Amino acid sequence: MVTQKQKCRTERDFTMLTIIFRYAFRNIVRTPLRSFFTLLSVSLIVMLYTVLTSIGDSFTHQVSSVIEQQDIDIVVQSKYASTPVTSVIDHKMVEKMSHFEGIRSYDALLIGRKRLNGKSTVFILGVSDFSVFAQRLGFNIVKGRALGKMPREIVIGEKMARIHHLNVGDKVALNSGISYDIVGIYSSWLNFINAGVISHLKNAQTLMHKAGKTSVLFLTLKDTTKTIDMVKKINQQFPEMRAIESQQLPDYLGPIKNIFYFSKIVSVLTLLIAMAVLLNTFIMAMSERTREIGILGAIGWPRFMIVSIFLVESLMLSLGGGIAGYLCSYPVMSFILNKFANISMYIPEAPGFDILLNVVFMTAFIGIFSAFFPALYGTRLNIAKAVRHE
Repeated sequence: MVTQKQKCRTERDFTMLTIIFRYAFRNIVRTPLRSFFTLLSVSLIVMLYTVLTSIGDSFTHQVSSVIEQQDIDIVVQSKYASTPVTSVIDHKMVEKMSHFEGIRSYDALLIGRKRLNGKSTVFILGVSDFSVFAQRLGFNIVKGRALGKMPREIVIGEKMARIHHLNVGDKVALNSGISYDIVGIYSSWLNFINAGVISHLKNAQTLMHKAGKTSVLFLTLKDTTKTIDMVKKINQQFPEMRAIESQQLPDYLGPIKNIFYFSKIVSVLTLLIAMAVLLNTFIMAMSERTREIGILGAIGWPRFMIVSIFLVESLMLSLGGGIAGYLCSYPVMSFILNKFANISMYIPEAPGFDILLNVVFMTAFIGIFSAFFPALYGTRLNIAKAVRHE
């Protein structure tokens, strides 16, 4: 049962909290120009962080999801290839590997890039078995039909169709002077697949002038406990190839992975800039409000309550700017998708909810850190000196 004393204490704490929030909000409003530019700076920095983080996480996450969900045990590519796109595996090697004891099945994939109608570059996948590929990656034909046996047939992703304004029945040239018929449009939850072109392996080999070649080989074993032994066997018998366990694939993306690491570094630096902006704002605020702090102390406000005002004010600015920056990333990412079709495979449709949680957490930390030390320093002054401060 709540006693009268506890009830009074609760009411007092609520009143104190209300006063702190009102006072903090009043401080923001009474310097509108500075508050506006602080919010603008934080929102722009958070927007940049959100876009870079979304792009950096998207491709690696998608590759990892494919590997984890599609029963792939071993990935094979050229030993010195910097990325799967530059990898070349001869068909004879594929045949030899596929006959190893313990191999249950394999899928060959040829990856490349070509110019679409002589303009932007598009991502092309040549698959050994379209139906198996579609089933494994969980995408459906939403318009038209699946690939048939006719040459020069392609299907394109829903995202690519939207970006390049293409439809079933259209003919496109893929940097070879030869037209290809779009027979279907597919939809996939994988962003880099949904922004590409899929063709039969032999058709893709002709298009990319790589007859009898593939880029990547995916192996499924009968006994997954022998994965390490099979990796060693392939690497020993084919020294020009590199076989790795499937979960290691994201670490072998070469320059693509380096770009993602770079985006992480840049995004962290942007958050440090946001912290510097807020820290500078509150150092100036403490200098301007020295007399006001002295008056509050003189009328009996405890130090923690004065510090709390600045913390709440900083949290309002940082969280407000953070949420605004996250929301602004939606139109920015849409603009990038439409204007830079060449990199559309790396860009998700929208930032994930997990990034919003990161933004809220980090901007809250930045807000508290940026105001805490200036507020502690500013409230250490002697009350009499603070009141006389001009």
